[in-house]
Amino acid sequence: MNKAFFFANLLMISLIACKNDNKGTDPNQPPSHLQPGEKANATVLAGHWIALDFCAFANQYGSVLQAMNNNHKPYAYALTFNPAKPDSVICYNGFEAWTLPVTYNQDTITVIGARPGKNIFIIYHSEGEKDITMIDPTNERVQIDKFIKSKATAQDGFGAFNTALNHHVFNGVFTPVGKGATEKVTLNPAGELKGLKGFTRYKICSDGDCFLAGQEIDVVSFYHHKDEAASTKYFGYRYNGQNDTLTIYNLINTNPAEKGAYKVGTPAYKFSRQRTQ
Repeated sequence: MNKAFFFANLLMISLIACKNDNKGTDPNQPPSHLQPGEKANATVLAGHWIALDFCAFANQYGSVLQAMNNNHKPYAYALTFNPAKPDSVICYNGFEAWTLPVTYNQDTITVIGARPGKNIFIIYHSEGEKDITMIDPTNERVQIDKFIKSKATAQDGFGAFNTALNHHVFNGVFTPVGKGATEKVTLNPAGELKGLKGFTRYKICSDGDCFLAGQEIDVVSFYHHKDEAASTKYFGYRYNGQNDTLTIYNLINTNPAEKGAYKVGTPAYKFSRQRTQ
């Protein structure tokens, strides 16, 4: 779906929401269909769907935190539909998964009880890219997010989302600047890390307790695949304004007795980035 068509859909949704507000309709009722076509069902939707809009904002800012704060965090980062369980959907955030009942009506999926007593809605667009739009009216402002079906060979929705997020945040070739790393570093979408001694894998923090320094800085963990528990080390990361220079910072635990009491320390590595497609 191109940008013009997507934003036209958003305008239609806004108009529908305003019309419904004027009538005092139940916000737990699905909106009018936006794109009649192939009916939605668990077989048609089978697979992992990822929050593309959120990944795009993380790419724009070079930051998960800024994507959350300057826009919003979607209700879920990923959704999984399974034809073997047609009446439910699995939702994923950055650290947990939960299953909710769903109903289908033409191109509209109602996710029942997404929040206590409140539903969210998903519109399936059966033409072109065959994406879905999540409409979440459970907050003070209606949140709208585009999802696409993942092509990654991931075991679950969280893995599919991580693959996309990795690509959007760390796509490119990283050349060391100054001390620290001595060779070019690659961080591929599958979470593999090459070029840093002692580390072979990485994970971007996207939710929960891994934001060790709170809102101060984004966090990534590096570890060796042979012993993740013993080798994991957390770092802060920050791009410059042009997203072509990446600095990896040490995180200092200022109070070991207090959970999350970290501050940003000195740079551990610094890289210039040449983006790749």
